[in-house]
Amino acid sequence: MTRRRIVLALVACVVGVGAVAAWQRIQDLSLETQATNPIVRWEWVFLREDTPAELWEATLQHLQLTLMAVGIGFVLASVLAAVALRFRWTFPPITAFTGFLYTVPSVALFGILVTYYSNTEAALIALVSYTLLILVRNIVAGIAGVPRAVVDAADGLGMSRVRRLLTVELPLAVPVIVAGLRVATVTTVGLVGITAIIQLGGLGSLIFEGFNSQYYTKMVVGSALSVGLAVALDLLFSRAEIALTPWARRRAS
Repeated sequence: MTRRRIVLALVACVVGVGAVAAWQRIQDLSLETQATNPIVRWEWVFLREDTPAELWEATLQHLQLTLMAVGIGFVLASVLAAVALRFRWTFPPITAFTGFLYTVPSVALFGILVTYYSNTEAALIALVSYTLLILVRNIVAGIAGVPRAVVDAADGLGMSRVRRLLTVELPLAVPVIVAGLRVATVTTVGLVGITAIIQLGGLGSLIFEGFNSQYYTKMVVGSALSVGLAVALDLLFSRAEIALTPWARRRAS
């Protein structure tokens, strides 16, 4: 048995023991009594009837805003990266503009945009703007980082520019592009929470509600689920990268 499998087995055992202990503790909870833990009131999490629906709705809204922002941002960044790769002189002004958007404080940007657009539109415009710098830079770096010898070989085979891009350059640039997507996605998960100031926020709304009411359980649960969502999406992109670059996996093995 390899060391990795031993570690995974030990982690599984610890998680199993913790789950059993937690379940035994949950069995003793009651909504009729106050919890002894002032930070996380487990009866609110496990016994309150409305809690699962509220958490599911908040998580779904958080996920939707994140994926929509990253998806739209990726499309726009691809267009900007294509322009920058075709006309090299445009890369500095494009990155300067996207860098400026990235530095605008999120609270101020949400507040300004909501006066002209609906809450959802304002949130998406702001969130998309924060993804552009990361994605444009990584797409350009990924394509530009393809070895010149590979590009020359593709040209020698008579490939058109489009075919070379789709079949040679993009597959080799996948690791760098996916790295940008992972950073942009994790960043967006955090920023989505701030949209609670315009009555959105997903899991961030739980954090704001808990802070305003000093009911810290909502803050802890909202923060934990936000972190869990970010980790899950990051792992998803990591697995997607492995699936899209099978040659790298074979070379590593």
